[in-house]
Amino acid sequence: MDRPRQRPRLELLVPLPPDEVSERLRTGLVTCECPCVGSVTRRHAWIHIRDEDRHFWSPTLDLGLEDAEGGTLLRGRFAPHPSVWTFFIFVYGLIGVLSFAASMYGVAQLTLDRTPWGLLAALGGVALIGFVYGAAFIGQGLGHEQIVEIRLFLDRTLCRLDLDAALHEGAPDA
Repeated sequence: MDRPRQRPRLELLVPLPPDEVSERLRTGLVTCECPCVGSVTRRHAWIHIRDEDRHFWSPTLDLGLEDAEGGTLLRGRFAPHPSVWTFFIFVYGLIGVLSFAASMYGVAQLTLDRTPWGLLAALGGVALIGFVYGAAFIGQGLGHEQIVEIRLFLDRTLCRLDLDAALHEGAPDA
């Protein structure tokens, strides 16, 4: 099994021209048995889980379509929904600012020969950043089944021949 990563990558070579790939994706997203929704333009697709099945940890796939020798190269990243990603960045920033302020206060305490509890608070902030970073991996683990659903949607929609390999592997980096 692959090591966990924040925002796993996906790279596929599809033996079809980009216009046909985007049209197949567009058609696949409107079928009623499709577990995914999204939007597709000529060179970009954004695919995510239907609203009724979506949770806080549900992934989205931001996919670029590039011309390649022998077809279309799909490059994408699985990530949390943009609102969740924004929340994580906000939390990182807030903890960072508070940790910086606490460390400055701790340094001031040191220069005044007082107990530097501000430095301990800054270390607590570093620990919180580590916790938030770990929470992203927990969310990725909770959303792994939906990552596989999105990947299988791509394979079925684009008639990829190595569907069995994707099923056994279950990883987004096939």
